[in-house]
Amino acid sequence: MRASDTRMPSLIIGPSHAIRWKWHRRDEVVPGPLPSDRILGQGGAPIWSRRLFDESSALLADDEQLVIMVPDFRFGNGISLDTKASAGPLLQDGFLAITPTAMTIAHDRVMLERSIAALHIWHERFGSKARYVFWCLFGRQVHDRMAGKHIENRQYHHPAFNYYEVTTSLPELDIVDLAPLLSKPIHDIRRLFIDSSSHPSQVGYLLLNGILFDGLDALTAYERAVATTEGDLVRLAEKIRATVEKPILLTGRSVWLDVLMTTLGATGTAKLAESGLILAPLNRSPGQPPISEILRTHPLASCQPVVIAAGGQDLSTLLDENFGNAPGFWRSQPVIDWESATEAAIRRRGETPNFLHTTANLVVRPDAIRPDLPDHAVEQGPQGMPSWTGLIAILNLLSNLPRGTDWQIDGEVLITANKVAFLIGDNHSVLKFATGKMTPTRASLNAFRANISSRLAWAKKLEIPYLHVIFPDKQSVLSDQFPIRPLHRLGDVYMAEIDPVFSSHVLWPADRLKHERNSPFLPLDTHLTDHGSLAVLQMMLKSIGIDAGNSLKRIGDRIVRKQRWKGDLGNKLNPPLYQEGLLLDPDWSMQQFRSPGGFNDGMVDIILNPGASVNKTVLLFGDSFFRMMLNQLGAIFTQVICLRTRYLHPEMLTLIQPDIIFTGNSERYLSSVIPDTEASAFSLYPHLRRSEDLAMPEDFLAAWDAVTSPYAKKSRDFFSSTASS
Repeated sequence: MRASDTRMPSLIIGPSHAIRWKWHRRDEVVPGPLPSDRILGQGGAPIWSRRLFDESSALLADDEQLVIMVPDFRFGNGISLDTKASAGPLLQDGFLAITPTAMTIAHDRVMLERSIAALHIWHERFGSKARYVFWCLFGRQVHDRMAGKHIENRQYHHPAFNYYEVTTSLPELDIVDLAPLLSKPIHDIRRLFIDSSSHPSQVGYLLLNGILFDGLDALTAYERAVATTEGDLVRLAEKIRATVEKPILLTGRSVWLDVLMTTLGATGTAKLAESGLILAPLNRSPGQPPISEILRTHPLASCQPVVIAAGGQDLSTLLDENFGNAPGFWRSQPVIDWESATEAAIRRRGETPNFLHTTANLVVRPDAIRPDLPDHAVEQGPQGMPSWTGLIAILNLLSNLPRGTDWQIDGEVLITANKVAFLIGDNHSVLKFATGKMTPTRASLNAFRANISSRLAWAKKLEIPYLHVIFPDKQSVLSDQFPIRPLHRLGDVYMAEIDPVFSSHVLWPADRLKHERNSPFLPLDTHLTDHGSLAVLQMMLKSIGIDAGNSLKRIGDRIVRKQRWKGDLGNKLNPPLYQEGLLLDPDWSMQQFRSPGGFNDGMVDIILNPGASVNKTVLLFGDSFFRMMLNQLGAIFTQVICLRTRYLHPEMLTLIQPDIIFTGNSERYLSSVIPDTEASAFSLYPHLRRSEDLAMPEDFLAAWDAVTSPYAKKSRDFFSSTASS
């Protein structure tokens, strides 16, 4: 190896290492003087790639310098299985990456000879204009030594690929001397790479910058890169601690933790702990002390624990075992789902996610936080490894997480330590009523009693069943998870006011929902789960004397579709939280029609199922809780019409001629009840809102016309056509 001149490189070429470097420069993840369009790469390309050779020749001017990131000598080894190609020209294309069946010692030696011959061709073409970085060869030795491979008598020697042997056999080449780094503790030098393919970490990129652009030797460049990286992380850790007001203890199992631990090494991890960010992942890294030793210096009681869990999986049992705390402690700690947050970026690159740390036997925490990430926060490849931007993104997130075993209020939402959210704000003053600071007025109580009485009178006049449902607010059912005491329930107050003669016509299911086997509420939603809605539906049918056991079982069997979403409460939080739940996936035939417009009061839903087991028309007056039950009701009744309103509108009884009437409201709407006598005509709601576009879609208009004039010939023809379609 000869001394290099002082010219800075104008072009860098290599395999996927160069591609990543190019994109990181483009997205300003990695600093450096060379623009991204002067970094050229091809994934899995060998040093004898004709494409890389020709493109370098075309792009490099006479007075410019080239840096060659020499690829893994095994790249393209499939050529050794192809007799015709092996006998062809030395520089050629068509062979990329590593073919496992060609990974033998004999083939390794053939590939080494071919690569050395190709390096001579590069030297003949570029001479002193080229510098060579044997990054992959150097990385192989680091990873092998970390794994204890190819070591005899405490000396490393690979059967074919050895850094010192290869570089000293090419004295005419200007080779960047990385050998001094091999004298340092090997688990420390591992910080230069994010994976076993030797893709550079932030420390690695900064080291290369120091050597190639600033003229530093490898050891000096390494120390500067480490100091820069550690300094940035220490300053961030100190900022987080100042915000949270206690140290953060990061644990769990995620590729994000793997990369952070690798980037820091043992010395960087210790410095970060001193600054208030303690790393104690379940997958122990080289040089990392056992968790029991970490806890002696940083007891859990003095820290804010945060879990990073691949796929948002519930690691509570594993964490309880490893940390030796009381069972259940970790269920109340924040969980960040890094891996799921990377899926979109991976798929946009045409790859299929393949995460290292997700296991089939662990359930997913519905409250796991999935951050929004830019694509450049995620390294290339299917495993979702974080770039430097990705590492910083999660660390910045730590300052805004729900804290410890406390609860906190974020706008209109109360969020508990185990990430169960309760609505406490909006126009209904939920928290004030729940804490007893406000109570319903006598006028409101009287209006509710009068409404039930008049509605029941209409039902008796029509000789049809009637039931009112008070859908309980979440805190009325999950009262053991609501942290504020004493807890007052509006439903209890109004039920105490109901005339005993009418009480059988009002369903207040709060206490019965407490004992359901499946959770009746989602963690981050004000609404019932589909299991909760099904439980209420069973109570409703029992109250009016309808036996639909087979249909109810069918509904329960179809609550199987997994979905992850924010929920109406999770969406109000900063940062937003996500939940995962099971939704109804109907396998019965229904036709559904919905009125146009984005308003609430005045909305109409029509469900038709001629094959349903109960040939009756059900008319609902209510809010979103009824609307979320429509598919379930459609499995049982041939016609379901839902009118979004807080009142019963008598004119709609005359129009629709229902067989059953249900009215209902969310418990929080009991904050102020208005008599039905004050209601406007239902059909006027859109007009009263001054809606600019009152046009109805043809299919909805036909259905709406039919159900509001059920005895007309056109309506009979419509129902006949839907039954035969």
